[in-house]
Amino acid sequence: MASSSRPLGRRIARILLGILAVVLLIPVGLWIYLRGSLAQQSGTVNVVGLSAQVTVERDAMGIPTVRAQHQTDAAYTLGFVHAQDRFFEMDLLRRVAAGELAALFGASALPLDRRTRLHRFRARAKAALLANPAEDVALLRRYVQGVNDGLHALSSRPFEYSLLRSDPVPWQLEDSLLVVWAMYFDLQGNLQPREIGLAELDGGGGAAGAEAECNILQGREVAADQ
Repeated sequence: MASSSRPLGRRIARILLGILAVVLLIPVGLWIYLRGSLAQQSGTVNVVGLSAQVTVERDAMGIPTVRAQHQTDAAYTLGFVHAQDRFFEMDLLRRVAAGELAALFGASALPLDRRTRLHRFRARAKAALLANPAEDVALLRRYVQGVNDGLHALSSRPFEYSLLRSDPVPWQLEDSLLVVWAMYFDLQGNLQPREIGLAELDGGGGAAGAEAECNILQGREVAADQ
């Protein structure tokens, strides 16, 4: 009996050791993944297209300072650092302004997206870029390239996308304007029904037209093409 119990005991021990190894590997693998999504804090990055050497210095709080000899190099590096530090937050801001949150959060975000898209901020941002001087657009283009290069330089995508089972979408020129306009909703969002109602009254639509506009903004009525 003793001899037959030894192989069984060894098998049980191996199984227990295997389980222990898996239990230990899971947090190690998670740490490696999360570490890969963090910004590069030191070292050198070789970048094609810079006119001269650029340095990024971080203080004790991790706040970066970009030092460059050319404005285009500074714009590129700033975009690179922004993406590595907080791309997911940037993504949320552009989606808030453009009415594209449902692509990340599903149908629960559709009511908010419908109200937001009434402003057509993405189309307005594209039109604003066309009206800007070419040199300003070129500078913004370098920033956009820096953002996308900074995102791709991460060893793993920002962890929020894994939680949402989604992949980050590359940054576009108009997205930088959308981030700025996202502040409109933070500062003026609660005033939308009132402002639209006053505009409708002033335009001759009367109380009925004002009420209809407010209903649309509050999500109680949505046009068929939305």
